[in-house]
Formats: sequence, structure tokens, C-alpha cells
Amino acid sequence: MQRQKSETPVWKLGRSESTAIRVERQIKEALLDGHFVAGDFLGSESDLTQQFGVSRLPIREALGRLEALGVVDIRTGAGGGARIAQGNPERFSEALAIQLKLIGVREEEIFDALLTVETAVAGFAAQAATPEDLVALEAALEKAEGLVGTQQEFTQASMTFRNAVARASHNHFLEAMMQAVVHVLYRSLSPYTTGAVAKSVISRHRALYEAIRDGNADAAQDVVRQNNMLLRKKYLAARDEAAKASAKPAKAAKRAVPARSR
Repeated sequence: MQRQKSETPVWKLGRSESTAIRVERQIKEALLDGHFVAGDFLGSESDLTQQFGVSRLPIREALGRLEALGVVDIRTGAGGGARIAQGNPERFSEALAIQLKLIGVREEEIFDALLTVETAVAGFAAQAATPEDLVALEAALEKAEGLVGTQQEFTQASMTFRNAVARASHNHFLEAMMQAVVHVLYRSLSPYTTGAVAKSVISRHRALYEAIRDGNADAAQDVVRQNNMLLRKKYLAARDEAAKASAKPAKAAKRAVPARSR
């Protein structure tokens, strides 16, 4: 059944912003208002210049900005033009992770977010996981098991398993949020991932996989809560210990500096 397109948006004149920014903003607003969905043809440069009543330069600038944001795909040549892009949760999650870093989000806040999002994800995954999801989960788990003894590689594989659980939830919003949290958390956890920690993580991942496989949402959520509380406790303790250790040489060096002669 062919989708019935909503009413064509009315492009409006702006006063206090540049032409390119106005075009960009109105196209984004039209998308959010439901005028377009992924794959819809937005128009060629020539089409858009006529629709907006502006020259090619601001249209080109606006499309370039929209393409960089992942809102449109642009093709050149005969039959080319701009189309609304397909969604890409990884692109969104990476951008969100960078913004979280830029605003100075603390590790404690990341762990709070992880507990909230991953608990919900685990419950939905236990209810919605398909046979294909279970195969993907087991494959991710086996890959992580094979990397015990490494550090960055195991941490990345552990995060991949978490993302596989998020995909198994079949909740696109939670999946994107989970990926964003994982982007930030990976770099924080990697320095503290010892062999003993990795084995403990695998054990808890296995318990989560089994709860999802059995369709037991309560058990899946319990595993996630226990895992995150333990992970938070161990990480914060290791971080604080490392901070104290690095502060001692600095204090000793400061005491060793001779007083300036008068």
C-alpha cells in the first residue's frame, strides 16, 4: 500500500536569520511535522530555488548542512537531487556522545543513565527478541568470551553485546540512547578492564542472555540492575584510587622544589 503523503509544507519568509539557515530550519521542521519520511524526494537545486524563491547558493549551503547532519542524501547528475535520508542510530548516538562530553557529563551521570536505559532495554528484549536476535546475542557473547585477557578489545566486544541486547528490544529510541551511552562508557571503562573483571562481566552477560532467551523479563532486569550496581561501584573505586595515586607524585615533587633564594 502506497503511503499517502501529507500536505505539502508552506515555505515561509524569514527576517532575522540568513537565507541558508532559514531553508535548513524549515526543511527540518517539515520533516518533524510529518510532511516527509525517509526516502521522500525533496527536490533538485532548481526545484528548491523555485519553491523557496531564493538563489542557488543558499539552497546549496542549506543542503550541505543537512547532508552533514544526516537529514538528506544528495545525488548529482541527471535525475539527481536531495532525498530524505534513511535513519542511522549510530550516527545520532555518536553525535550525542560527543555532545555529552562537551557539556562535561560526569561518570556518575552516565551510570545513572545506563541503569535506567539498560533496565528498560533488557525487559523489552526478553519480550520481543526473535530467533535471529538470539543468534546475534550468542555470537556477540562468544566473541567477547574469546577476548578475555585483552583490554580494549574485550571492552569493545562487551559494549557490542550490550548494543545487540538493545537491538533485540525492537525499541528504536532506546536502542539509539543505549548506543550513545555505550559510546561514552567504553572509553571510561577500558582502562580498568582486567582479566578478572572481564570474566565477571562474561558471567553476567551469559545470565542476561539466558533470561532473554527464556523470555523472563523480570530476571533480565534483575541481572542488569545487579550488573550495573557492581560495575558502578568497581569503576568509581578504581577511578578514585587512580586519582589518589597520581596525586601523590605531584605533591612529593612540589615539596621537593627548593625555596627561591632571596
